Formats: sequence, structure tokens, C-alpha cells
Amino acid sequence: MRVHPIVALKHWVGRFAHQREGSVLPIFTLTLIPIMAAVGAAIDYSRASNLRAELQSALDAAVLAGARDNTADWANVAVNVFNGSFQPKAGSVGSPTFTLNADGTFVGSAMGAIPTSVLGVMGISTIPVNASSTVMVAPTSPNEQYCVLALNLTANSAVQVTGNGSITINAPNCVLQVNSKSGTAVDLTGNASIRSSDNCFVGGSRAVGNSTISPPPLAVCKTVPDPFVNYQKPTVGPCQYMNYKLSGAQTVTLKAGVYCGGMTFSGPVNVTFAPDDTGNTTFIIKDGVISESGGRFTGNGVTFFLTGNGAQINLSGQADWHLVAPSSGPFPGFVIFLDPSGPSGPAASWSQLAGQSELYFEGVIYLPKQQVSIVGTATAFAPSPWTSFIADTIQISGNGQFVINNDTSLTRVPIPVGLQMRSGGRMWLTQ
Repeated sequence: MRVHPIVALKHWVGRFAHQREGSVLPIFTLTLIPIMAAVGAAIDYSRASNLRAELQSALDAAVLAGARDNTADWANVAVNVFNGSFQPKAGSVGSPTFTLNADGTFVGSAMGAIPTSVLGVMGISTIPVNASSTVMVAPTSPNEQYCVLALNLTANSAVQVTGNGSITINAPNCVLQVNSKSGTAVDLTGNASIRSSDNCFVGGSRAVGNSTISPPPLAVCKTVPDPFVNYQKPTVGPCQYMNYKLSGAQTVTLKAGVYCGGMTFSGPVNVTFAPDDTGNTTFIIKDGVISESGGRFTGNGVTFFLTGNGAQINLSGQADWHLVAPSSGPFPGFVIFLDPSGPSGPAASWSQLAGQSELYFEGVIYLPKQQVSIVGTATAFAPSPWTSFIADTIQISGNGQFVINNDTSLTRVPIPVGLQMRSGGRMWLTQ
């Protein structure tokens, strides 16, 4: 019959305690403490190891389930699976956290502890127990991506096109994705039109008058999570420029740095955006707006990072923008990156492209939590070979046009892996 270790230890201690020969008793007394500590450690660490194995198994199952779901609700799916499968007999574990990284990996982690029995005598009351799990999902097709993504899950008219407005997407493997579950998630009136290679609308669509949607939306479409919600953002240093303004027929070269209070341009300015002397490629716009009422703006290998209170873009003139994303630095592949909840306050709820602006943006335009409006006779035209556009909602009115080209074979800009379609792809644990 198997004897419990504690019972065996007591029996062994009793035998030695009754010995009276020679120096057995003092020797035994000196060795008893380390022996008890070793036995106690073995018992307590064995219990901790069992708890960690249970925790790891439940966490793996949860992250795999969330990755398999791969919708905007994936983290809740993971939490439900974890709570249903993890029922520890001893110890305590806090609520798990689940994160979608910008590299497309789904990550889960949990921390807990188990109370000790014998080691408590030695001043060790608990043993920490931690576990983490990472799941990679292979792209369904390496060339298939989201080129326009409206993130809002419930908005009526998450994508709205009115008047003579239009959305045109020229790409063989590109998806126009609208996450909203509303019955009128996509709303077209007048002579409005949407033309793309693939339309994935979670909710319903409405086309009134002469408006058209081509091709018809997919019969079944799931939400997708924001691929860059947990993107690692750079630390914002001290202000190098305050409330920068430029007007008139001036030609300047601006270096990357921290521009507090925004940038304001008016008149026929000619501006070149360039990396600074250290090679930094990021223009940090803190607590302000990029606004213009005309001019010409060029930048090769630069990113505009908008953060802080009231951050937004407001383009209203007959301006010409030609921006190409960097291939390295904090934001490879991004032309514009908005932090909707920066440390100094929330960004504005909208950005606007108005007037008759022509935009060449080669890279990702990321404006989460913002309604992006293209109004009047504006042409948000991206003649670049590859552009991807992500916002909370999109509204196009008047004669506004929104043209996207998306051919990854024609650009040297790195494509962020978070844009790749992964629904139904092969999954595996990497940690």
C-alpha cells in the first residue's frame, strides 16, 4: 500500500527521536531542518507543477479557440473557453488576458499562485504559477488582404456614399470589409457606387436610386478584429516644434520630430518631409491637427504618427500629397498611424478630406475610432500601386471619390502582416 510522504516522514522522525546511541540524536537534529525543507519543497512544487499544467492546457485551448474564431469577438470566445475548461482543485488564478499582436499572433497569459503546506514553515507561503500561449494562423492566401476596413461593429451607415460619390478598388485580391452588424451597414443613395473585387459586409446594405454595389456582397461574412490595436507605439519625447505654421509661396524641408499643437499650412506652400539627421522617419503630431488649404507636400520613407488630445487630419484645399511609407523604423509600411487614446488625451472623433485634394499614399492609412469624411469635390485618389485604408466609419458625399489601388507586386513598401486574411487558415502553437 502506498504511504503518503508526510506519514512516512513522521514515522522516520519518530524512529530517530528514540535513538540514544552515540551522537545520532544531535546529528539528526541538525539535519532535520534541511531534510524537511527538501521534502516539503518537493511536495509543494509538485502541486504547483500540476496547477501550471492545468493552467497551460486551458490557456492553449482558449487561445486556439479565439484564433479559430478570428472575429472582432475573438477575445470573448477565448475567455469563455478558458472559464469552461479551467477548474483548479487548489490554488488561485487571476483573469486571463488575450491580445492580438500586429504580427498576426494571438496571445494569452494568466498568473496565479498556490499556497504551500510544508514550505510555509520556512516563510514561503505561496508559489507563483504563470502560463502563456501563442498561436499563429497561416494566411488563407498570401496575396489576399484587407485594403479597406471599416471597424465599427454597430454603426448605421458605417460606409455611406451619397450623391455622385463613389468607392473604386482596383485590386485582384483585395477585400472591402465592413464590420457593422447593422441592417444598413452600407448605405448608398443617388448615383453613388461601390466597385471592388470582393465585398464582405457583416450587416446589410441598401442601394437607393441609381446607386450600385459590384460585385454583390458575400452571402456570409464575419467581423475581423482591428489588426493593429496593440501595435507597439514609440515614446513621445519633448516638443521640438510648437504650433507649426507655414503660409504663402514658401518652399521648406521639414525634418522628422515631435510637433506639438499640430501643423497648419495655407496658400501655395511647397513642403518636403524628410527623416532627421539621426535617420528618424517619424513625424509625431501631438495634441493637434494636420490642416491645409492648398499646397504641395511630398515625403519619401516617412510616417505621420498622430497622438494626444484632438489629433486629426483636416485637408480642405486643392493640395497635392505624395507620401511613401518607410521600410524600417517604428512604423514600416505605414503612411499615417493614429493613436486614438494617447497619454495626453483622446484623439478627435473625425478626420476630413475636402476640396479637390489628390492623394498619393503608398502604404497604410490607419485612423481607428474616427469617422473619415470625403466631401465636396474631393478626390481621395491613391494612384500609388498599393494603399490600405482603415477607419472606424467612412462617409463620402457630393462628388467625392475614393479610389484605391492595391497591387503588392508593384511596391517596395513592406506589407504589415496584420492585413493578411487568415480566416480558416492553418493554426499552430508557437509557445
